[in-house]
Amino acid sequence: MNEEFVVYDDIDNHRDDEADIVMQSCCNLQHPKSFFLFAGAGSGKTRSLITTLSHINKEYGEKLQQEGRKIAVITYTNAACDEIKRRAEYNPLFCISTIHSFAWTLISPHTQDIKEWLQQRLAKQVLELSDKQKTGRPTSQAFKDRAKKIDLYKKRIEYLPNIKKFIYNPDGNNIEKNSLDHAEVISITADFLTEKQTLQLILVDRYPILLIDESQDTKKELIDAFLLIQSHYSYQFTIGLLGDTMQRIYMDGKENLSTLIPAGWERPVKIMNHRSRKRIVALCNSIRKSVDGVEQESRHNRTGGFIRVFITSNSNPLQAEKDIRIHMATETDDDEWNNLQAVKCLTVEHQMAAKRLGFNTFFEPLNSINSYKQGLMNGSLSVMSVLTRIALPLYEAYTTDDQFEIMRIVREYSLIFADKKGQLSSKDIVDLRRKINTLTRLWDNNDPKCIDLIKCIYEENLFNFHDDIKLLINHTASDGVEDPEAVKLDSLAISFNARFSEVKKYQEYIEGKASFDTHQGVKGLEFPRVMVIIDDSSTRGSSFNYNKLFGIEKKSDTDIRNEAEGRETTIERTKRLLYVTCSRAIDSLAIVYYTTDIVAAIEAVSSSGWFEENEIIPL
Repeated sequence: MNEEFVVYDDIDNHRDDEADIVMQSCCNLQHPKSFFLFAGAGSGKTRSLITTLSHINKEYGEKLQQEGRKIAVITYTNAACDEIKRRAEYNPLFCISTIHSFAWTLISPHTQDIKEWLQQRLAKQVLELSDKQKTGRPTSQAFKDRAKKIDLYKKRIEYLPNIKKFIYNPDGNNIEKNSLDHAEVISITADFLTEKQTLQLILVDRYPILLIDESQDTKKELIDAFLLIQSHYSYQFTIGLLGDTMQRIYMDGKENLSTLIPAGWERPVKIMNHRSRKRIVALCNSIRKSVDGVEQESRHNRTGGFIRVFITSNSNPLQAEKDIRIHMATETDDDEWNNLQAVKCLTVEHQMAAKRLGFNTFFEPLNSINSYKQGLMNGSLSVMSVLTRIALPLYEAYTTDDQFEIMRIVREYSLIFADKKGQLSSKDIVDLRRKINTLTRLWDNNDPKCIDLIKCIYEENLFNFHDDIKLLINHTASDGVEDPEAVKLDSLAISFNARFSEVKKYQEYIEGKASFDTHQGVKGLEFPRVMVIIDDSSTRGSSFNYNKLFGIEKKSDTDIRNEAEGRETTIERTKRLLYVTCSRAIDSLAIVYYTTDIVAAIEAVSSSGWFEENEIIPL
């Protein structure tokens, strides 16, 4: 290696050491201080987190373990959680979890308080639905669906006194009578932390240091609760928020988080980008320049970098994207661009990937329901769990003749095992085998519809269901009344009319095994070759709009009003999303821009000032 590069390499490795020193100094049990670490894309945020954990372990590990206290680390995804655990060498001093899992550890012992919270919440929902019934038409499907919903809520209220302990499964399989779903866990935790001093004291005493990664996208109600607690117990409690406001892409994150940080907090900054080559870092700096003026520095040994913007009106996206990969392979002299599995293709919305990967019939109807969107995006949607968490593993075990795995699934999820606490008679076992055989035979040389599997499971009373599926079993299409509950069940019925193979494709996609992902889903990740797909015509109802960002489409009245009132606009959201996607690329980046007016798009992209003339290619 060039001797000059060796020197610069060492400088680059330590350029942001001061930020690490500040973080470590804040994590002082005798003199705690909270901080917000500003760290842009590829800055080594996780490395700084691990370094800080190592410092805490060295300075206070023995003392904390003797006191039975831990350091809490909240991450955004299960994958990030697993990575930090691995790099922290699975040290039991650190409680590393996703926000939902951490929230559950706080509230799970408080059964009576949860009962009271649910009692009030469910009673309010019954009252609201009952008020709608007063003006509803008794013969309409909407009226009937509301009646069923009221009945389910009332039954849940009636069952509350029988619950000795609540359960929660962060993987989404929350369908028992005593289970809580994701939204309930977050809402309960936020309310309890805000209102109950006892829980505040438990948090502070048990976890004197709380570090939150991707804090800009953490649920805003929980961030508010944590900030409140820190203000009350700053003398004994440290909060460390790690993140980048430019990378806030979820609507339920805290808007303008950096402006809400109290004056007494430390604000360390990391300026290096260790990930991307120089040209890609320069592009990212240009995109965020008008937002906050922050500029990152690229490593001296990460020269070069390749960017192309392909503007096309091609009506066959799969062919267009294949042609573009061939073009990129030639220009970059990197044959791996010809291998789809070696290229990470990013779409604005999941349904764009769903169409390309062949699970859109199953996906799109569910994606039209607001209350389903979040769970659908991360694979935790409880209404799907009987298919994704039970039927799919059962199918895979059946097709490979893995009898051990079939029995494990049956033991874990079947109703009869739960009802009889595993003590089955010989008659029960024979009957259970018959039921399983009835279900698995549906897969013999066949790709059954999801609804056929659902009905079989229901009729054989094999596994439990989410309440929405129980409503669906006897639901008929609504009569045009735009009642949210009826519309939701209509959409569920359409989705479950899809073939089961689509569920398998969906699960592979959501687990990151497919070559496609969403712009949002790859936050925190990096790839040598990235293709960003922009197609506003395929993002109906999206909160992102690239035509507005590039000035092809005029701002709406809402955009103008939000801008005047200092509120977030579609353009701001889209610019942040473009920054996130472009900053995933290590070596080469292809942006595919679908448009009906190639000339206008070329002019608009050129006018942005973000790309060189030779980087913009019409197809």
